[in-house]
Amino acid sequence: MADNSETNVIKLESSDGQVIEATRDAANMSGFLNGLDDEAGKVPVPVLQVTANTLTKILEYCEYHCRAGQQNTPEAEMKAWDENFIAVDDAMLFDLMLAANYLDIKGLLHLTCRRIADAIRGNTPDELRARFNITN
Repeated sequence: MADNSETNVIKLESSDGQVIEATRDAANMSGFLNGLDDEAGKVPVPVLQVTANTLTKILEYCEYHCRAGQQNTPEAEMKAWDENFIAVDDAMLFDLMLAANYLDIKGLLHLTCRRIADAIRGNTPDELRARFNITN
């Protein structure tokens, strides 16, 4: 029988072929990954639409929120951490949003969508085209 540390870890394979380990608690924040069987600790679970860089960032979010929930971290502290976490460039922000949607991580999806909405608010169409590289 596997020891507790082995059964608490799962392996995820990113779209670029990298295998990344995550705790089951963190993975269970994802509707896509929730409830994986014990084989997930031995055989990597393919996460075909998410790169290793984005997956690592997502797991950072999930690990923090698991710990914060277990330690009853104050809401203001969690909100400050989220704001620091989401301070990324536009490309990473969109990657995080798409991956959060794919992996069904509602808290992260709401956080990224709110950040994108904040970035859009108050800009002219020309400013938005320039910022997001949109051509007519």
